[in-house]
Amino acid sequence: MSDPEPAGPPLRTGRRRLALAGAAAVVVLVVTVAVVASRGSGDPGGISDGPLIAAPAGAEQVPAGRIVKKIPHNCGVSDGTAARLAPGSDPDPEKGGVFREGGAGDCSWYSLDDGKAKCGWCFGDDYRNERVLDVDISLATGIQQSPISEAMQMVGMTGPGSTGRSGPPKIVEGLGEEAVVRYSAEQETEGANLAFRVGNAVVSVRYTGWDAVRGRERTISEKTAVDGAFAAAAETAKSMGAAARPVLSTGMHPATPALGRVPRPCDAVPGATVDKVARGAYRRRGASTLMAIVNQAGLSVDSCTWKARTSRYSNEGRSRALTVSLAVADEDVPGYGAFTATRQYQAVYRNLREKKSITLDDFAELTPLTGPGERAFAVTEVGSGSSGDAGLVLFQKRNVLVEVAYEGADKELDLRGRQLIDSAYTVAVAVERSLRS
Repeated sequence: MSDPEPAGPPLRTGRRRLALAGAAAVVVLVVTVAVVASRGSGDPGGISDGPLIAAPAGAEQVPAGRIVKKIPHNCGVSDGTAARLAPGSDPDPEKGGVFREGGAGDCSWYSLDDGKAKCGWCFGDDYRNERVLDVDISLATGIQQSPISEAMQMVGMTGPGSTGRSGPPKIVEGLGEEAVVRYSAEQETEGANLAFRVGNAVVSVRYTGWDAVRGRERTISEKTAVDGAFAAAAETAKSMGAAARPVLSTGMHPATPALGRVPRPCDAVPGATVDKVARGAYRRRGASTLMAIVNQAGLSVDSCTWKARTSRYSNEGRSRALTVSLAVADEDVPGYGAFTATRQYQAVYRNLREKKSITLDDFAELTPLTGPGERAFAVTEVGSGSSGDAGLVLFQKRNVLVEVAYEGADKELDLRGRQLIDSAYTVAVAVERSLRS
């Protein structure tokens, strides 16, 4: 049996271990430097990588719209129509009364017992019928919003998404630019209540009444009430140079179908896209900027915010903030969701174009875009808080509106205008892909 090989000197073994440890440390140091160098190279913001997609400017898509300045005499209703709907009523419908001021745009015709009862307020049980026709024309002046945006909001409050004891109203086509009608047999809201819009003018028509049937007052039928309201509204619309052939409709025409699947905002942006503009961000619930300025009935808004920082102190280092908001319009009747989304889009755009806002925010560089979605625009919010400017992109995809806002603070990079808009647009393109049905 051979003897075992003698062990090496202890000092030599120690040097070998020290040499190996030193080599390993050098390798770790080199790798660390290489990683840091690779993260810093080509990264002007320090916490965003890119590349970004340049936002392509497009043509103007939102028309200026009509501004009505003069209200037609007697609200545009002819004497013949008034006599048929409210027999024997006062020939001066603009004259004020006990509960109404009267004047231009405030018209009322009242008939009791086919006009045979000649008293302001009659009491008793011997009357056979009553008819009331009220027409009110309001001109939105646009103090805090554009006149048309304000009018759109007023009509939107009475649309299919609104609630009422008599149920949702019905769509009316061929009357003005948009119209709805609701019928009720309830005492407080009885009769047909119709609303339509012509530019910045909002017209409300109510036709109601009752007939005595076996000693009881029975509200006029839905057909009688709606036909009467249509007759008066058609003459009002015609006198204002608008469409004047109202018909009931079961949906909007053309009817744009609603999107079948709409993700939550926090799930609408791929992680790789977030890394392009706010690498290493944490996310939480957010709030919209543009869509919060104009509130339309029938829209549900949800937001998600990603925030990335290089320092835990707000006044140090670099920061980026990305907020994505999705507004989904209810599809109460076929095509109405897309119609509501379009109304909201146009209202926001008109306010920005006319520099109207109910907030103190200042917006600049409004630019229509060729996409994403059916219509889109970009705008810069100037000096939004401590972070400076913010770039925003808003686009519509059928019944969904998407708002992307991007801002940041960086002492090494002047974050303004184009880069902010391109960052928001890059995210908007990714969100649009998640909305494809």
